Amino acid sequence: MHTNYAGEYAKAQVTSVDRTRLLLLVFEGGLAFLQRARAGLAAGDLAAFGQNLGRAQAIIAELLGTLDYEAGGTIARDLARLYDFMLAHLTEANARQSVRHVDEVLAVFGTIAGAYKQIIERPAPAAG
Repeated sequence: MHTNYAGEYAKAQVTSVDRTRLLLLVFEGGLAFLQRARAGLAAGDLAAFGQNLGRAQAIIAELLGTLDYEAGGTIARDLARLYDFMLAHLTEANARQSVRHVDEVLAVFGTIAGAYKQIIERPAPAAG
C-alpha cells in the first residue's frame, strides 16, 4: 500500500497553521487573484479576467464577513468600509472592463495585506 506522504504532510500543515498565518495566506491569495484579473483584462482575456475577479471578490467578501465589530471596534468598521469600497469598485471594473478600477483595488488591498504582514511578522518584544 503506497501512502502519499507529501499530500498528508501538506494537509497537516494546512490544518495546523494558526489563524494569523491563515489570514496572511488569504491576503496573498487575494493579491494573486487581483493581479491575474488585471493581467487577463489587460491582455483581453475576458475569461481569465472574470474567473480571477470572481475569486478576488469572494475573498474580499469573506474578509468582510469575518470582521468582529465588537472586538475590532473602529478598525473593524474602517476595514468594512474599505472592503465595501473594493467590492463596489470590482463590480465597476467588471461592468466597464476597467483596468483602472482593478488597479485602485490592488492598491488598497495591497496596503491592507502589507500592513497585516508587517504586524504578524514583527518580532515579539523581549520579556524583561
